[in-house]
Amino acid sequence: MESTLDYARKRGFHEQTVKRLLSLAEEDQRASMDMVAALKIGHNHVRDLLDWLDEIVLRDGGSIAAILGRAPFCEILTDPRLGRSDKLKRAKEELRRLRFPRLSQIEAEIASRVRVLKLGPQIQVGTPPGLEGGFLTVQLKVTSREDLKKLVAELAQAAEKPEIDEIFEFLGGRKAGEGRDESL
Repeated sequence: MESTLDYARKRGFHEQTVKRLLSLAEEDQRASMDMVAALKIGHNHVRDLLDWLDEIVLRDGGSIAAILGRAPFCEILTDPRLGRSDKLKRAKEELRRLRFPRLSQIEAEIASRVRVLKLGPQIQVGTPPGLEGGFLTVQLKVTSREDLKKLVAELAQAAEKPEIDEIFEFLGGRKAGEGRDESL
């Protein structure tokens, strides 16, 4: 494998990022560069990756190598079914989950409540990235007035279920700490 310095120069990394990579402990540098080379990512992604990893290590302790050595990252990087961009997307999602565990847990709780509603595939319910704004988006896919009436009725029934209130409690931050450690 080529050296960190050779890879960084070949990919046109800024000098500050090169220095940052070279200042890592040997084990952390190797783990970082293994991921960088496997994903063939450029300067901006590397900088973001290092920022996120530093934040996780600062909060949770451990090392970059220990984080990147966890099963999810190993599975992502070695999954032959995934292309480079899918691997990068999943690696970033996993880092985001580690970086923001409480937010990730709230998003998972909301997704769980949405599944309990058992809405048909023509009704899609979602939240904005990072739960920004605290709103819920509902999208209906219809091809006729009858479809529209049917889906609106289905949505009206779902709106009466307690899971809807729980979703809005999560979105409003009122249910965020229940049953979880607030220090996350």
